[in-house]
This record gives sequence, C-alpha cells and structure tokens, in this order.
Amino acid sequence: MNYIGDIYTGASNGLREVWSNKLRSLLSMSGIILGVAALVAMVGIVQGMLNNMRASFERSGGVLKLEVHPSEAPESQQHIAGISPGMTWRDISAIRKAIPLADFVSPVVDMRWERFIANGRREGGLLQGVTPDYANIKKNELINGRFISDYDIEVKSPVIVIGPHIVKELYEGEPNVIGKQVRVKGQVYTIIGQIKPVGRARPGVRNKFNYEARFNYIPATTAMSRYKGNDEINHIEILASNRQTMPDLIEQIENTLIQTHRGILDFEVRTQEEQMAELEKLEKSFTYSLGGIAGISLLVGGIGIMNVMLASVSERIREIGVRKAIGARSYDIFIQFLAEAVVISILGGLLGLFLSIGLLSMARDLIPEGENISLIPISVMIYGFLFSSFIGLASGVYPALRASRLDPIDALRYD
Repeated sequence: MNYIGDIYTGASNGLREVWSNKLRSLLSMSGIILGVAALVAMVGIVQGMLNNMRASFERSGGVLKLEVHPSEAPESQQHIAGISPGMTWRDISAIRKAIPLADFVSPVVDMRWERFIANGRREGGLLQGVTPDYANIKKNELINGRFISDYDIEVKSPVIVIGPHIVKELYEGEPNVIGKQVRVKGQVYTIIGQIKPVGRARPGVRNKFNYEARFNYIPATTAMSRYKGNDEINHIEILASNRQTMPDLIEQIENTLIQTHRGILDFEVRTQEEQMAELEKLEKSFTYSLGGIAGISLLVGGIGIMNVMLASVSERIREIGVRKAIGARSYDIFIQFLAEAVVISILGGLLGLFLSIGLLSMARDLIPEGENISLIPISVMIYGFLFSSFIGLASGVYPALRASRLDPIDALRYD
C-alpha cells in the first residue's frame, strides 16, 4: 500500500474541503487559534517578567551578595543583650581589616521614603547612605557624573547620586542634572551622579512601578551625622569573591561581628541563594500553571473540531456512500476525514502563532520594562504547534472512524 500517496491525497481532499467551507472551518479552528495564542503569549509574557526579575537580582549583587541584618539576641543572651552596641560603623572597619574574602563592603544607612524638592516640584523617593564600595555591589550604571568617593565619606559631603525617577519627575527628564541641587528633609544636596535608567525609555510613558528607579544615595557618614546623630547603621552589604569561598566568608563574618558585638548574637547573615531558588521555583510554577490553562483551552478547541467533523460526516453521508460504491476503501475515507481534521488544527496552530506574535508585541509596549519579552519564544511556539497538531489528530480519529464504517448501501439510501 502506498501510505504516503494516500496521506497526500487525503490531505489534498481535506484542504479542498476546508477551503470550500471557509466560515465553518474558521469557526472550528477558532478554539485552536485562541488556545495556541494564549499558550505562547502567556508563557512568553511570564518568561519576560521573570527575566526582568532575574536581571534585577543580578544587578543587586546576585548569589555572591551577603547581607548582615540586626536580629533579636537568643533567649540565653536576653539578659545581657544591652551590652552590645548594635550594628555600627565599627563593624564595617572590622570586616574590612579582618576579612580579605570580602571583595566589597558597604554599610546601608536607610532613611527609607523621603520627599525630594526641586524646581518647585515635590516627589517621593528612597534615600540611603552608602560608601564607594556600594557601586560595585549594586552595579548601578551612571550616565553622568560619578559615584560617592572616599573623600565624600571622610568630609561628610552634602552630595547625592540621584535615581532616574527623581530626574524624570523633578527635572522633566533632563539629560544631565549634574551640579544641580535638590532639597531632602530640609537638607540641600548637590547632584554628583545620575543613575542610568533601566529598560527602554518610551516618550510620554511614566512608569510608576519601577521600584529600582526610586533609589538615591548619599555618603553614609553624611547620613549618620545629619539624620542619625550617631554611628549606627541599618545593615551591611558584602560581595564575595566567588561561590566556593562563601561558607568560609560567612564564618569569618560571624566570628568578627561576635567580637565587635561583645559576644552577643544580635545579627544574622543572609545570602541570596534562597532568593535564587525561590525565583527558579516561581518560574516553573508560572510556566506550568499558565501552560496548563492554555492546554485546557486547546482541548476545548479539539472538542470543537470533533463536533464540526461529526456534523460534516452527517452532511456527507451520501457522498461517502457514492465514493464507496465506486471503489473507495474504508481506509481512504478514514484518511480523508482524519487529514481534514489535522489540516484544520495545523492551520489553526499557525494562525495562533501569528496572533501570539501580535499579542507579545502589544505586551512589550504596554508592560513596564517589557523589552525583555521575546516576540518569538521558539521553544514555546514549537510545543504549542505540536500540541495543537496532536489535538487535531486525536479529535479527528472518532469522526474519521465513524465515516469509514458507514455501510455504502445505507449511505446511498440516506436522505
């Protein structure tokens, strides 16, 4: 038997039948179109958002970053916890002197949310006091000026490195604001650095949800003298040399801080390994759940194809009878109807892929930092197309069997 020839003939007949009943075919493949488009678009958008999160994670130091935060002393030390000075500038000095495994060390003096005033405008932003090492930990790029220097730390300079959100809101997005002044909490600062915006700038679009863009930095010593009135810091950020030395680095940090805290364990060292694991877990969860939802819509589309094919069999009973009477085999009838179902699903899958590209293009323009969304997520498209083809094949089997098993005499008598 010439299977390839039979399949080709069946596919040709199926394609002609689809073309001769355009509206019915379009309606029958609508479920497949929407299912494939939903699958590719949803997974593509989620992958783009997760790429944004991953990029933000890397900019914040990635898995090499450690943070030391204050914590409550253990119950056995509660009665003597008051002898600890807490987290202070002395901790920074001790870590820098005693721990060579720490590439960069910076305190963070967190003033949290403050009101910034310039040019008669007001806007909220986040203000932190840091040291020069912070630029290597956070990996913020500057488009103008410089970051905080050792001299700024030494003399407690009234200078600020300003984020893109404040530039956009107070200076109307001027390309260079170096040398201008801004008032924060009654204090005047001179802008020495301008942080590069993350993502694609779009004219006329104001992204209120970009948390990273709201950070602004002043020298840690300036923050302590102007706002704290002492040498207390909120937490410490450290960048390790490599992942292999992380366990030794953590141990050295704990040993050093136990001494500066007079034996009180009122601190904790946090790594970003858990955050990385959570991000990967979130990625799998989103991909599987959204893929499952889209898969259900594809199954519904397959049911639609089956219903249309069953209706087509009922409409063409006499045609089937005539074909069998002049020598067509049951196998030929089966191949024709099965090929018709597959053709409908394949065309629906292809149209769904084109529709998904349009949806992803819209998402790139509408979603903040949407440039990380791929217009053509190849792997998802392949899976979506193969699944839609399989659905068409599966949904066409029963109608094709029903058509092939019709008795030619009963079919010719059918009215």
